[in-house]
Amino acid sequence: MTTPDLRAEPRVRVSCRGTPRLGETSAACLIENMCSRGFLIKFTAGLPVGKVVHLSCDLDPEGTVECKVQVRHVNADCLGARVIEISDDGRQRCRRFLDAQVGGNAGGAAPQA
Repeated sequence: MTTPDLRAEPRVRVSCRGTPRLGETSAACLIENMCSRGFLIKFTAGLPVGKVVHLSCDLDPEGTVECKVQVRHVNADCLGARVIEISDDGRQRCRRFLDAQVGGNAGGAAPQA
């Protein structure tokens, strides 16, 4: 039996490049799904739950969005991160990007597990 997803908004499957940065250290990652409040990020470097990092997201054609996220959960190859700081412009670009993804993707939301 699966637990119902209690998110206020569903995650949308995407495939976007990103760069988490902690101080002067940065590395490439792949954003696998997202909503306006958070991301599921394919990233194998160890970041502890609770850590706040700067995240750059390449949301073609909306451009790069910069935000701060807090690591909420970690497993062997992914981490979940909640957006804790983003500009109004960044939030609007994320919303337009997500709207375009849902409109152009018959599957729309990511599967709920």
